[in-house]
Amino acid sequence: MKHLTALLVKLGMVFIVLYVILGLFFGISLSNIFILSLFLTVIAYVLGDLGVLPRWGNLIATVSDFGLALLGIWLVSSYILGISIPVVTGVLTSAVLIAVGEWFFHKYLEGKVIENRA
Repeated sequence: MKHLTALLVKLGMVFIVLYVILGLFFGISLSNIFILSLFLTVIAYVLGDLGVLPRWGNLIATVSDFGLALLGIWLVSSYILGISIPVVTGVLTSAVLIAVGEWFFHKYLEGKVIENRA
């Protein structure tokens, strides 16, 4: 149940960032934002939050989440959804804001979800 709650929190955070940046400023549809948010949330949770965070800590996990968001937003929007978003503005801004949110989300995960494996 803790993981489901964490996934929903992360999905909400990613969706809000993408809606504000890509939806309001670039006119991307809600359905495409949701698909992109769902993709990023699941991949980043499995790889970054459950894989990288417990092993290497918050800083490395946040940097890896930034890279994953940057690459994921660009690839999924361009190649899967067929959306043209200016990389420097929309994709980079979204990735930076997601990474900032991830820093705080990791603190939540470390305190409430991920068990200490020491």
